[in-house]
Amino acid sequence: MNGYLENGLSRIRKMLRRYRPRSRVAGQPTAAALDTIEHVIQSTDERIRLVNGYKHRLLDAVTTTLEYTGSIIDQFPTAIEVSSNTFVSNPYVNAFFANIEELQSVFSRSPELRDFIDDYRHHDVKDICALLCMRKAEKTALGMEYAGNTMKRDVRQVAINFYDHHVYSPAPTEAETRQGLKDCLLEGLTTMALERVVQLRLSRQTLEDEQRILQARLRSQQADSWDNLDMEKSREKLGQIEEAMKDTPPASPMETLNVVEEVLSHPEEFVRLEMMSLRVDRMGIKRSEDSPGSSNKLDLIEVTIGKDDPRVITLARFPRNEVLPRIDIHEWTRQRMRV
Repeated sequence: MNGYLENGLSRIRKMLRRYRPRSRVAGQPTAAALDTIEHVIQSTDERIRLVNGYKHRLLDAVTTTLEYTGSIIDQFPTAIEVSSNTFVSNPYVNAFFANIEELQSVFSRSPELRDFIDDYRHHDVKDICALLCMRKAEKTALGMEYAGNTMKRDVRQVAINFYDHHVYSPAPTEAETRQGLKDCLLEGLTTMALERVVQLRLSRQTLEDEQRILQARLRSQQADSWDNLDMEKSREKLGQIEEAMKDTPPASPMETLNVVEEVLSHPEEFVRLEMMSLRVDRMGIKRSEDSPGSSNKLDLIEVTIGKDDPRVITLARFPRNEVLPRIDIHEWTRQRMRV
């Protein structure tokens, strides 16, 4: 899974204990907020510590981000059991996977889940809670459906397909997995702040390089008595560059602090959650409320970070005894490649 969401999720196991909710002392910042401030600085620009009062500057922004990500996590429903036993009975499991073999393979080939079950500290965990992330696609095609007792052909239908499944943040409890998703969202915001800091540096450096080139060219033209028109063009271009530099300050600690504060103060602009409902039948065909035949309503949550494509995310519980042996995973992969 590419982009911020995957990169953040792949590091969740290392971060699960970094930002634990702690009690707030009246009038004082929480330890979680202070920890987050230090993590953000380490991930963006450690020179921010040179700015007097940087913690005070970042406290409100970090608190806003933590409250926002916490509100997102609170909207996720209780984890669903994803197993061979629920493939038929649970409409979500049935819609997310083509068959039981795919279901078991998705969880079994997750590197994070493999590391989890190989850890001796988790040998007694029977049901593993994790984040199940996937893409959703809609494809229009012609199909068949009944209208009363009559079979109608070439009916325009919309097929719902879930693909590119990934499993992240395995944990013994749902609370730890929820914390893992919260860490992921924070990591995505931090990464976007870093990107803006890097862009600030590159923009200023580009202008400074152009300024030096034009200054050297102008000196050469003056020494060689070039035509006044050519020298005037160089002066005009140099003036434009120097004007642009006024609007592009150097990436000083203060400027990078401003960038980081801006991102963390407006997390809703970078991390978006969309809740949607749709009805699908057992064949994955999208249906309306009044469509003939049976269908199931699915309430889905899509999360988008930055400019990445949205991902459907759900909390899932997967039984340890359905994790496939490594040799079975390799065989399943070879069979899929032949298809």
